[in-house]
Order: sequence, then structure tokens, then C-alpha cells
Amino acid sequence: MRTRRPDDLFVSAEQDLADQGFVAQWTSASPGAALDVVQLDGSVAAGARPGAVVKSYTSGSAAIDDSNEFNVRIDFSGKWTAEQQAVVKWAADFFSQLITDDVRDDTDLSGNLVDDIVITMSTGRIDGRGNPITGGNTLAQTGDFVVRDNDTVDEWIPLRASIKLDSADLRDASLAGTWDAIILHEMGHALGFFGVIFDQLGLVDELGNFVGTNATFAYGGPVPLEDAGGTGTAGSHWDEANFAPGGETMSNELMTGFFVPGEVTLLSDTTIGAFADIGYVVQDLSPGATSLILDSHLLIA
Repeated sequence: MRTRRPDDLFVSAEQDLADQGFVAQWTSASPGAALDVVQLDGSVAAGARPGAVVKSYTSGSAAIDDSNEFNVRIDFSGKWTAEQQAVVKWAADFFSQLITDDVRDDTDLSGNLVDDIVITMSTGRIDGRGNPITGGNTLAQTGDFVVRDNDTVDEWIPLRASIKLDSADLRDASLAGTWDAIILHEMGHALGFFGVIFDQLGLVDELGNFVGTNATFAYGGPVPLEDAGGTGTAGSHWDEANFAPGGETMSNELMTGFFVPGEVTLLSDTTIGAFADIGYVVQDLSPGATSLILDSHLLIA
């Protein structure tokens, strides 16, 4: 089975943008083909291992000053287990590896100084186990964005965002091994991978392709964006059917709009390039290969 990735995108800057809904829908599909891949080291930073439930977590290295690296601060809300939080921490640490440089500190709408980004992670009911008639099932929602002002050196890079995971789905044993991919995908949106920011930065052409310099170099030309799935899916993901870096289909890439539970999720150089086009300083975590296997080796019981 395949589900549309579960985002609910809302953006506000120190100006407001549009609300974008995104509801997961289950349909039959087969996984896409993989390219040359490298396995990401599954080791987990000490702070990200399951332990006591915490209220907050900041990714990155304790040996490096926050001003010299990219940090994701997670504020937890709702009911969590240590195992659930460990997957969130792993995802935050992953992005601190992918994005290497600090982003300018800025104040949010409440006047709070933010170093890089703060993401509020919550659990609670969204739609329970979904709608048995339509087959729709929303696993998570991403929204409440605050982005840096336009016409600044890091314009439109998010300061704050929120991600909500459906508490009923978190208890579903059949999804135990999928949350690392789901949470990484949601954090990708929280960091700015979605259509409103693409448009504001001039990264989309008249045909609806992503045309950022770094992503197109990695892909080999304009990158097709999803044009189906409705608001919140279309324009904010790589095209499920046509995303093919180097001519090889990769429907199981992290930032496509659909995924098959249990499939191998890949991070392509195209997506890394897109984050560079958004304005981050990034590094290639799979030098010499075209993509990276993403697997935390952490399960949510």
C-alpha cells in the first residue's frame, strides 16, 4: 500500500502566507527502483538514544558552539514515550549533519530569539486510524511556519514550525518501522521544502519544475514537481511518477509525495541540492554515490 505523505502546511512569516492542507490517502503501488546507494550509519548520538522522556532537545554536537553549527531545537508537547522521542531526536541530528552552517539568529513573532529553527513536536488525535470508507489516513501534520523576512540574506528560511503526529497511528504496530522516514520528511518541510517558499525564492519555472541551480545540476535538468494530490501535495514534493535522477526512477525518495510503508527510503543528491537552493550550506553525506539509504534502526513499539 502507498500513502500520500502526511503534511498540513501553513506558513507565516513576519508576514502571513497561505494555509495548505495535506491528507494521507492509501492506494496500491509498488516501490520505486533505487540508484547507487550508500547506507547511512545507523548509530545514534548519545543524546538521541531512548532514555527518560524530555521536554526539549537540541540537535548537534556538544563539542561545537551553537553559533558554529546548525541546530534543530525540538519542543515536545503531548504524550510521548522515550522510544518515540528517540526517532525525533535522530531526525533532528540527521539534519544537523546535512546542514553544516549556522543560520542567522532572528526573532520570532513573540520576540523570542531563535538560533536556526525551533520545531514544536506534538502528539494527539488527527483522524485516528483514518476513514475506512475513503481509505484516507492522516499520520502527521506540519504547519505554523514562521520564516525569516524577505530581502534578507537568509530570506524565507523558517524560524519556527510545528509537526503533529497522530497518536492513534503511533500505536499502530504495522507502522513501527516507518516513523523515521515520516518524521524526516516532515522536518524537510519544516526546514522549507515546500511550494510557497519555492515560489517566493523563484525556484519554479512556468512549467512547474524546480529550477534551483544546485538541484538541477544534481538531477541533470529541471526537476519535476508533483502536480497531483491537491493542495499541500502538489508543488511541494518531487513528482512521484516522473522523479528520475540520472534517468533512473526513484519514487521512494524522501521528498516525493507518496511512500510505501516498509520500503527503503532514499535521500538523493537532488534533494540535498534543493536545500542548498533554499539557502542552507549543506554537505553531501554520500560522496561517490547518487543517493543515501535512510534508516534509523529505531522502532516505535
